[in-house]
Amino acid sequence: MMTPLLRSAPFRRVASLLLATAIVIPAGCATSSETLEPAKEVAAMTMSDTSSAAESPSLSADEIGRRFLKLIEGLESRQDLSVARIQDVVGIKLLPAVRGEFYGAEGDLGGGWTYALNFYPEARSRIGVQLHFIDATKRFGDVPPVCNLNFDHYHNALKRMGYRDVPIYGEIGQLESWRYYKGGIVLLIIPQNAGESEADRVCVKSVHAELS
Repeated sequence: MMTPLLRSAPFRRVASLLLATAIVIPAGCATSSETLEPAKEVAAMTMSDTSSAAESPSLSADEIGRRFLKLIEGLESRQDLSVARIQDVVGIKLLPAVRGEFYGAEGDLGGGWTYALNFYPEARSRIGVQLHFIDATKRFGDVPPVCNLNFDHYHNALKRMGYRDVPIYGEIGQLESWRYYKGGIVLLIIPQNAGESEADRVCVKSVHAELS
């Protein structure tokens, strides 16, 4: 059974730090330079084939999140991650990007929200896959539709898979991300506050995975 987010000291710290630093640094805009970095292409990704949305099934953020976690659960080495594998598990067709050496897909989640799923076959000595939830409206007033599977859900799922975890803080003490390690796999979750209506609830902005 999942631990409720606000009944655990680490998760209370996530919520309080996100609230305390909301003005200083928007969630998802900065991460530690240690290993993982959010893809710079995600904000303006243009696929080489605009039919990608029609070829992919209509999925909710909840279902995409569950399938992405299933993909992560099946990873043991870099050989387990490929375009074919991601498409088979997540059920979304990936196409080559016009700019950048990666594959991706974009889709509408409703309420002004979209998702981007990116796969990087080679990034120096690592390969990576990323799931982003993007608010096109920038309203930040209501609980986003991507928050049904909140930070607590992703965190507990990864802990059950055997990942070690550590929060990453910036120079002025702001929470930048939460990292997970197992073997040659490193994951990063960038959290975000749910909004004014549920200020103590922590959602997930993006999930990044790299395999060495």
